[in-house]
Amino acid sequence: MREPTRDRKTRRPEPDDYDDEDDDRARKKKKKKKKPPASTTNWLKIAGFGGMGLVAVLFLVFIVWIIISLAGGGPPAQPVTEFAKFNSDGMEWGFEYPKGWQAAGYGLAGKREAEIKGPNATITVKENITGSLVGDVARALGGGQEPDDEFSPVAKVHDMRKPKDSKSYKEEPAVTVMTRFGKARRSAYTDGSRKGFRATVLLNQTALDVFCDCRASDWDALRPAFERSISTLGTGGQ
Repeated sequence: MREPTRDRKTRRPEPDDYDDEDDDRARKKKKKKKKPPASTTNWLKIAGFGGMGLVAVLFLVFIVWIIISLAGGGPPAQPVTEFAKFNSDGMEWGFEYPKGWQAAGYGLAGKREAEIKGPNATITVKENITGSLVGDVARALGGGQEPDDEFSPVAKVHDMRKPKDSKSYKEEPAVTVMTRFGKARRSAYTDGSRKGFRATVLLNQTALDVFCDCRASDWDALRPAFERSISTLGTGGQ
């Protein structure tokens, strides 16, 4: 008779099997991520520093632009080649000014005013009665004779109307210039970083105080235009 067949027992793992599995796990744990090449890391650092430097430069440029804007900066003025005509409301007087500048007029008869604004520059004309009265007195004292330009009525009014409220305001000696109203007096001046002309014109019953003002750096470019504005002062509409 056959001996009863014995149940086959499931094979137990040998100790060596456990060792193999442990070795596999250990190898996986020891595996490290590959580091990028040193050259790539250096380029990334350079790019990062370059980007930060560019941002800093742009920020500095922005700050400088703000400072210049607040200080009345801007591109340099260009010589004026075209002109427009301003006339007071009552057509009592008028003059030419750079085309494209903003012009405004206001005031009542005998006290008309004009204000012309350009890039960092202005032309103002103010009519007053005081100057005319002083001129009348000077004419009376002259006995009707024509005095030298330095002692003319318009010269006396011009000297009297010189600004006195600014310590930095300085004028060059006045000169006589011709306008459409006749002789006038004109002085070049500096006032801090500004430069311009001050002129005085006598009318029949009033006088005109004229100021042409700009940045000192724009003086050479705008001076011819200012001279033209003063020389074209005359009856409105002409």
